[in-house]
Amino acid sequence: EKTVAAGVLKEPVGVGKLLRAHKEYLRERKFDPKQIQRLWGIGGIGIAPRLQWRLYLPIVHQGVTVSWTTRSLDPNAAVRYVSARPGEEILFHRGLLYGQDYCRTDSVVVHEGPTDVWRTGPGAVCTFGTNFSQSQVLKLSKFETRCIVFDATSEGQRAAMKLVDLLKVFPGKTFNVKLKSKDMGSATEKERRRVREEFLWAI
Repeated sequence: EKTVAAGVLKEPVGVGKLLRAHKEYLRERKFDPKQIQRLWGIGGIGIAPRLQWRLYLPIVHQGVTVSWTTRSLDPNAAVRYVSARPGEEILFHRGLLYGQDYCRTDSVVVHEGPTDVWRTGPGAVCTFGTNFSQSQVLKLSKFETRCIVFDATSEGQRAAMKLVDLLKVFPGKTFNVKLKSKDMGSATEKERRRVREEFLWAI
């Protein structure tokens, strides 16, 4: 796979602290803004020339912010996530796993998007959508137990089964968990608790 990155991090214009709109967005989705900001280092973008009214999510690799993505506050936005362009990142973000710095080597829970990672907590990662890369597959293969929890849509489940098939050739175990809810963000606490207890061995 050809991955081109400038080797220099360029954050979008307007990144700053979480504003009232950002905090309300998080609370509506039952996130604690202070906790999410402290653990994941997120910021906010208000009025800006390009990416206005979005959450700013730094992508950290081995303790260093190497790229970023943003999440629109508008539930009806045509494009929910907009990520760094090749000239704005140190490492190509689609070759990385969001949240990997918080994982152990024995198990990992894999989601499509960052907010699902927040909902599951440390030990979960995401592939930035269903179009995962070979580099991401190889990184996931290093874990002893892989639990794939993609969205319960037809697209999400097709991608989940493809990922399971690719990981089967590696040592370890791979599981596909289909939620009754649409995704981890809308899952019940019982579903989230079951995933954490069975695959991350933590409450």
